[in-house]
Amino acid sequence: MGTILDRSRFPAELQLLRGDFDRSISMTELSASERLGLQGRIDSAVGGLEWLAMEYETITQTTVDRHNLDLVFDAWRRQESERAVEALESLIEQHPLNLRIFAAERATNEDLQRVREIDATLCSGCHTASPGSPNQLPAYRLSELARSMTSTEFLARLLSGVRGTEE
Repeated sequence: MGTILDRSRFPAELQLLRGDFDRSISMTELSASERLGLQGRIDSAVGGLEWLAMEYETITQTTVDRHNLDLVFDAWRRQESERAVEALESLIEQHPLNLRIFAAERATNEDLQRVREIDATLCSGCHTASPGSPNQLPAYRLSELARSMTSTEFLARLLSGVRGTEE
C-alpha cells in the first residue's frame, strides 16, 4: 500500500524536524536571517506534521503515538526545543526511515557517476551557501550538508526535495 516515497514522507519529516531543532539549539554561527528562516521552516514542519501522520497511518495501517505528537506541538509552542527533540526521538524510534532501499552499498559505479552529474548540472547551481549566509533559507552546499548531519537526515532531506527558495 502506497509507494516507497509515500511511506517515507512522515519518517523523513521527523528526521528533518529533529535536525532543524538541533540546528536551532546548537548552531551559533547562523546569521539572524538564517535563524529566522530556520524558525519559519520549523513552524511549517510542525504545522504539517499532523497531516503527514494521518497520511502515514492510512498508507501503512499503523498508529502514530498522538501523545508524543502532541508533546512536539506543545513544546514548540512553549519554545522548549529540547523537550520537542525528546518527543521526536520517540516518534523516530517508532517510525524509522527505511534506509535499506537507499543503502550506499547497493549503488553501482554508474549510479555514483549519475549522482555526480546530477549534482553538477542541477544541484550545485543553487546550493552555494555556507552557514552565516544573509539569506533566510540558504541552499547550503550539499557536500557541506552531508558532512554536517547524519546520513539518515541527509537522505531524508534528499527524499523530501526542495524546501525553500534562494531568497
